[in-house]
Amino acid sequence: MHQHLQYDTDVLIVGAGPVGMLLAYQLDRLGTSCLLAERNLETTKWPKMDLTNCRSMEILRVLGLADDYRAQVNAVGADANFDSVFVTSLAPEGRLLADWKIPSVNEQREYIRLHNDGTQPAEPGQRCSQIIFEAWLKGIVSEKANVTSKFGWTYVGHIEIDNGAMATFIDRTGASHVVLARYLVGCDGGSSSVRKCARIKMLGGQIPVRFYLVHFRSAELAQKLKFARFWHAFPVGTGFLIDQDEKDTFTAHYPLPDGMEENLDPREVVCKMLGGCLGKWELKIDEVLVHSAWQPSFSVAESYSTDKGRVLLAGDAAHRNPPHGGYGMNSGVVDAIDLGWRLAAVVNGYGGDGLLKAYGDERRPMMIRALQRSHRHVLEHVVLGDIYNQVLASLVGNTSEAEQKQAFALVKNYITTSGPETMDRGIELDLRYDHSPFVYIDGTPPVPWEVKSYQPSTRPGSRAPHVFLKDGVTSTYDLFGAEWTLIHFCEDGEDNGVSTLRGTAKEMGFPVKHVALAGEDHVRDIWERDLVLVRPDTHVAWRANKAPTTREEAEQILQVVAGKLSFPGHRKSEVLHQAEQEFLKTAESFTGNGDGDKPAIMGEGGSSFV
Repeated sequence: MHQHLQYDTDVLIVGAGPVGMLLAYQLDRLGTSCLLAERNLETTKWPKMDLTNCRSMEILRVLGLADDYRAQVNAVGADANFDSVFVTSLAPEGRLLADWKIPSVNEQREYIRLHNDGTQPAEPGQRCSQIIFEAWLKGIVSEKANVTSKFGWTYVGHIEIDNGAMATFIDRTGASHVVLARYLVGCDGGSSSVRKCARIKMLGGQIPVRFYLVHFRSAELAQKLKFARFWHAFPVGTGFLIDQDEKDTFTAHYPLPDGMEENLDPREVVCKMLGGCLGKWELKIDEVLVHSAWQPSFSVAESYSTDKGRVLLAGDAAHRNPPHGGYGMNSGVVDAIDLGWRLAAVVNGYGGDGLLKAYGDERRPMMIRALQRSHRHVLEHVVLGDIYNQVLASLVGNTSEAEQKQAFALVKNYITTSGPETMDRGIELDLRYDHSPFVYIDGTPPVPWEVKSYQPSTRPGSRAPHVFLKDGVTSTYDLFGAEWTLIHFCEDGEDNGVSTLRGTAKEMGFPVKHVALAGEDHVRDIWERDLVLVRPDTHVAWRANKAPTTREEAEQILQVVAGKLSFPGHRKSEVLHQAEQEFLKTAESFTGNGDGDKPAIMGEGGSSFV
């Protein structure tokens, strides 16, 4: 067997799903070479993700990709709603129990324009299948000069050495390839082989419930949707349906009772799922695209990197959660952009090794918070299922009119009170890294955190707020450079002492774009300080009303935020430690086993469902 040695890459990425490809894109953007290795020749055919949330979309906006992504042929259009309907059945005799109304992209854009107070994202979310997302992104990444793509390469294993990692692959011809890289990143899904080889444990396991997924096309179903177009439909007792493209492509998820065989007729599964509690609805399925049993997981990696720090994890390789809330791939998008700038900073020389250690320290607590929220959403569906069982006779019409009216009111009240799962702005937008040793905190108290809303703040560690400038078109997110950005509110030509900070940054090789904003009082009021230093991941690293007056002071600020010096007096957060202990208790009671390495979709045999 012939062996090839590849030695000239800074970063080796194993897995070319959305997270791996976005990481490669970010590294190329920051002038850092990488090799992207993927065992499959083609992108996924499995409809895993169907929402790119508002945080992911504003990241894509910063990367210059948002508009192109929305323009993809099979992405859902800007006038389509994000509604979910709860029904007795999707068949003609079915009845609407309740719905969650979420407006279209265009309606959300108008709301964002009218509420220019910093509480809104820079972009609305986007309905689009991961099938479309991956194919689109592969075409973009394949043209990048700093990315060497190797599709059809199967990862065999790696060893970690002091100055990097050496990994072995086998291609489709049986030839073996060895790649030596300064850093290895596992983006290879929920059953990550990189994670297993690195001996990083997953805390948690699989949830003791299984579904049968059928991804299919049906023109008849599209024509006979009694409740108009929707995003999700939940017929009583038979799972849920996703409208993938507002055309004729859908995905049914049917719960598998204990003991039910997984070798099922996918067309029968669809008809049973659509019929809800009123029985099977027979209609024509034009094409079954893929189908398989799947089982959700609820787990997080014990660490996002090895002790030596040369092997790191991102996306599903680092965390796995049920689809409720849409936190899976979207959290992976944030991982990719966050890790990308850190790797580039270290490789390019201005960043310290502390940045890579802080990647897990910052991202992991935010994922634990998202997992806990996802658990809450799952429990709400469990309670709803119990309610259905209590009033089932009324829902199918076998009780008096008065009992039916009471049952429908009970169900509607619960669903309405529970509310949509994909509008938790605190989880999506209010990510806080103020516990990091490489954020230059200023001693100000935090804004109270709310799960369903985001209150703008530039307190160091916070996500920088989106605000439109006076022109009503330009977002603060459009001002950010590829790397660091110093937002400077000033009068025309006013220096305010920033020349010392900028000069020190230049001497240190610290890349920063200076943006002077004159006459933007509204933005200044929301951004709270005259000077705000924003990281490449759009989080605030430092802020002040006056620039440092000496080179020594400026250097200390930049060394801290670049990961070369811990913030003086930094202490670990006891609150986050307690949150992790609570998560572990939840995982122990919620999961049926401690195996966090099994693939979610059995038919796919590799990567995670969300």
